[in-house]
Amino acid sequence: MKRLVLLAMALPSVLAGQGLRISGVTTVQFIELRPLIADSIDETLVPGTGESRTVEGGVPAICPVTSAFCQFERSGNRVSAAPVLQDLTVAGWGWVQGLSFRGDVRARTQLGGTAGFLYPRGDDHFEVLDAYAQLDRDAWRGRLGRQWVTGGLGAYAFDGADAVWRPNGFSVEGWAGRALVAGLNEPYTSAELAAVDNIPPQQNGYVFGGRARYRPDALTAAAFTYQRVLVADRSGLYSERAALDASTRRFGAAVDLGLVYDFATGGWNEARLRVGTGEGRSLGYSLEARHSRPFFELWTIWGAFSPVGFDEVRATVDWRPRASHFSYSLRGADRKYAETNTGIDLRTNGWRAGGDVRWQGGGALAASGSYDVDIGSGAANTDVRTGLGWMASDNLSFRADLMMTQNIYEFRIGTGRIYGASFDGAVRVRPDVRLVVDAGLYQHTLTNGAAGPDWTQRRGSMRVEWMLGRDPGMVGKAP
Repeated sequence: MKRLVLLAMALPSVLAGQGLRISGVTTVQFIELRPLIADSIDETLVPGTGESRTVEGGVPAICPVTSAFCQFERSGNRVSAAPVLQDLTVAGWGWVQGLSFRGDVRARTQLGGTAGFLYPRGDDHFEVLDAYAQLDRDAWRGRLGRQWVTGGLGAYAFDGADAVWRPNGFSVEGWAGRALVAGLNEPYTSAELAAVDNIPPQQNGYVFGGRARYRPDALTAAAFTYQRVLVADRSGLYSERAALDASTRRFGAAVDLGLVYDFATGGWNEARLRVGTGEGRSLGYSLEARHSRPFFELWTIWGAFSPVGFDEVRATVDWRPRASHFSYSLRGADRKYAETNTGIDLRTNGWRAGGDVRWQGGGALAASGSYDVDIGSGAANTDVRTGLGWMASDNLSFRADLMMTQNIYEFRIGTGRIYGASFDGAVRVRPDVRLVVDAGLYQHTLTNGAAGPDWTQRRGSMRVEWMLGRDPGMVGKAP
């Protein structure tokens, strides 16, 4: 008993050097739409001949020669869903010098059952985004658990180990473990992937990668990344790529280089060079040349269709007159698509252009407006937006926006327009609690014989951001 008493007396002083912080985001959404419903109609009521026809309203229909009916898809009655997301971040430190723990988890549910429709992944009620232990020293750092690697190849999650060695001016990093599907955060053999792909991978993947960074000073940096994802039995690859990223800010200019090479297909996914003026100038400009080709891992059949890429040249001009409340931005790009080799004569070029005007009042008011047009291969898009915001402080802000988007549908005759209005506001209820709300109404119209579903809908959400515990950056300061 005496030992227990002494332990209880010593416990507060031991825990005084420890830290635990829990932060969370609680989100409730309201989403409304009209789902597509499969329907049919007597073949004699559909004008025309052949298997491909059009029913009333310009909706495409398939009329098989072996059936007396034509099948098509139409917009169903309006349904709604109210998904609820709970994100939690738990961080702990201080038990051993340089040792810390972190975990990000997400819980999902849906209010009102599924009478309307099941929100994507609404039946996946719990997910571990990351959960790892980290030991940090002056010259190196090690991690173990579920974690992310981000860089020139994108963002990849895996279950395994990561280590960084930091000699002077350099850093060398390596990682290995069970690979998770990019963007899904699930193993390759998960039911979630099988639910959305007809031919899912049969085995898990294992990731191996490394990165070398060099930063001689605060103005220049370069990084080389290599990563391969192996099939679990080592019979093949899911992917093997490398990336080079470099940037420098010298002599009033900014230069950025990005290269991504796919060893599996023997082609470049990305090759980008951007040259422009540095920050702090009233008149700035940039010129960018880019080659882009879609990337697909080898387990998916989509890569077999040989998707074509494009080459693009893009220019931007930004003007911020001194002693003026206004700023202006212009942008434009010319794009050329690769040949499809399908025997169909398609447009192989496209362009886009746009501009912004921003006004920052002397107080808390700010306004903006933008216009963008994108002309591509068989489709076109125009987007117009304007908004007015009021930011009294970091604790209180409001904003209202109006928008109009026009789409000329791909390889069809017809035009669709979406008119929208939205509002969002944020208020800090307490130093560690912030409330954010937004709502929007979007009206979809189809003209000039355009066919397609009606996407008219209302959306809204309420988000509560909160935190328990102290910030490690505030050690030694009063709460």
